[in-house]
Amino acid sequence: MQPPRDWRITLLFLLCLTFFLERGAYRALRYETAGDFSTVYAAARCWLDGSNPYESFNLKAELAEAGAPLSVQRDQDVNPSVYLPSAFPWMALIACLPWWTANALWVLFSLVVVGWSLLALTRATSLSREGKFLAVSAALLFSPTYVGIYDGNPGVIVIGLLCVLTCEALGRDRRSAGILLGITLCFKPQLAAGALLILAIRKRRNTLLTGSLVFGLSLGLGVLVVSHFGRDSGWWMSEQRNLAVSIQPGGQSDPAPSSNVAWQLLNAQTISAYVWKSRSAYDAAVWTVSAALCVIFWLRRRTARKVETWRMICFLSLMPLLLAYHRYYDAQLLLLLIPLLAQLWETRMRGPLVAFGAMLLILAFPVQSVFARKMGEAATTASLAQFMLLRNQPLALLGIVVMLAWWPWGLERPGNPFANRAAAHGEHTKRPRS
Repeated sequence: MQPPRDWRITLLFLLCLTFFLERGAYRALRYETAGDFSTVYAAARCWLDGSNPYESFNLKAELAEAGAPLSVQRDQDVNPSVYLPSAFPWMALIACLPWWTANALWVLFSLVVVGWSLLALTRATSLSREGKFLAVSAALLFSPTYVGIYDGNPGVIVIGLLCVLTCEALGRDRRSAGILLGITLCFKPQLAAGALLILAIRKRRNTLLTGSLVFGLSLGLGVLVVSHFGRDSGWWMSEQRNLAVSIQPGGQSDPAPSSNVAWQLLNAQTISAYVWKSRSAYDAAVWTVSAALCVIFWLRRRTARKVETWRMICFLSLMPLLLAYHRYYDAQLLLLLIPLLAQLWETRMRGPLVAFGAMLLILAFPVQSVFARKMGEAATTASLAQFMLLRNQPLALLGIVVMLAWWPWGLERPGNPFANRAAAHGEHTKRPRS
């Protein structure tokens, strides 16, 4: 992408890039915060050494041997390892390195994948050069991405690869996209679920087949090694125990109002838990509402236009964020809205553009963490203040998905020939002067 002609846009882009690097990459390297990376890194080292990668004392021993600081080692007491064995063969490529080298390479790789995804997403638009740089500048200020880099979470890389392969799915049926799909399934299958549906709908058989093979081979190799070729099942019991500990009251994925981590979550259980008290009840409520949204989406589908294609992509990709455990940094997946927002801008559909923009602004900055610190003990007590200040981001995500499902934007309204022409041809047209 060539630099813009306007020096002011170039300056704005450089300022946003500096802010992004300082808030994400610099802090991850300087302040030893990569707790999420340390878990999967240490688990892969256990996998290589033949010890159980789901026991915290094994992870801490591997981190100590790798030269990780004590603060990172202590993170294993609160971050139980739950990654699938399919992730370990890929992480082994970096887990064989000392901590400081591995952490720096992980941050660098995260930045490369984020840049690649933003390039792919802006290429999917027909914005001008200046418009693309403005879109990228805004994306750099969208904090879920740099928060994920700050935490060292693999979700940053997974979501970046999902954005790239989704853009590639609009073109030819590429096996290279299948490799990306396989990697995302190995690390975060719950995030890749939407991409699987999109690829199936668009009949990308080669991509799906390649992705399935990559995932299957990685999972098979991971299980063979971690189980010592079928002789040891202790790893499985440890992983299931870690999952149970994570979802129990007070665990790291507990969405209840009394949880001290629920303000970090995006999934809609953080909302339904105010009405229902049991985990099965508020899970069922979320799944019921999500099923209803899928029915509405299907009934209100339109003909195969470019804007409709991106509506489908965004709806199917974002639905998993509502259904299951996801933390704030997974809102990076909302960058898939860039091509859709660009089309709304070009067709001058200001109403939905403003509505999307307002909800994205709610998600753009980690304000819930600020309020959680200010509220103290009140952050774990159900109240109107807690709901408004610490659950506004899951509400905004729900609002975005509802808009994508309902799509009441009158693309084919009688008496609006401009909207009809722009929607039918995907062209940028000017309003006739009165």
